[in-house]
Amino acid sequence: MKHHIAILLTMLSLAWFCPAVAEILSGRSIEIRIQGVPPDEKGRIDGLYAVSGSGTVRMPLIGPNGSGAEVSLAGMSTNAAAAKLEALYKNAGIYTSPTFQINDTAVGAAVRQEMVTISGYVAGPGPKPFTPGMTLFQAVSAAGGPNPFGNMRNVLLMRGKNVRVYDLENFQDRSVPLQPDDTIEVKEKSWNPFKKR
Repeated sequence: MKHHIAILLTMLSLAWFCPAVAEILSGRSIEIRIQGVPPDEKGRIDGLYAVSGSGTVRMPLIGPNGSGAEVSLAGMSTNAAAAKLEALYKNAGIYTSPTFQINDTAVGAAVRQEMVTISGYVAGPGPKPFTPGMTLFQAVSAAGGPNPFGNMRNVLLMRGKNVRVYDLENFQDRSVPLQPDDTIEVKEKSWNPFKKR
């Protein structure tokens, strides 16, 4: 009997000193932070992320052309998910020694999905999910790119009362960082019937 009591006391003391690590759940939100990268790079990752109903989180910079990719994290502990993200970013050659920290937000908390809106001559206009580090080119790509009438040399970025025109055939303009609630409009090509094609 004394032996069983000793085992029980040991288990209770372990539970006291080693609290359970939070599990990531679909439909909730998590806070992701990164260390071990240049300070200006932290802003591309740090932030609140919505875990989709299918259990994925859209992470920036990884995936085709650095446009971001869905990473399955639901059901994992925050520590295991952090290790998974570290491996993904290292293996993709994005960062050499990143350290991720993931915190589950308050129980039942939901994140308002931040959006950008793409309009004009694109294949799929409308609101698109914003991810930290998203660029102007990535947003237009998320809308399916320009349709046959879209002019990538004449793309408007509207932020509050400010409007700027960008040329997305110019590499520098492609990497312009976006903010939540930005509106992008791809203008129509100007057709000149006398111009040789």
